[in-house]
Amino acid sequence: PIGGYVQIPCIERNAIAAVRALDCATYALMSDGSHLVSFDNVVNAMWETGRDMKSIYRETSEGGLAKIQLIRNAGANGFLGMGS
Repeated sequence: PIGGYVQIPCIERNAIAAVRALDCATYALMSDGSHLVSFDNVVNAMWETGRDMKSIYRETSEGGLAKIQLIRNAGANGFLGMGS
């Protein structure tokens, strides 16, 4: 989230996500159904990754892009000795 708004980075990746969705649909329709890694294994791995992730990188606006944007805004507004 940037500035507390989750949708800002989400809006910027929607076009890419739409193309990926079409790719996934095409793959699923053309596949024979056999895979080296099962869907359940992928979901379990994603669950573990999310659980192990530091809370500042979740929907908290405390880390990642949100932190960088807050610092940039503070500098632009004259805080941190960076602005005009």
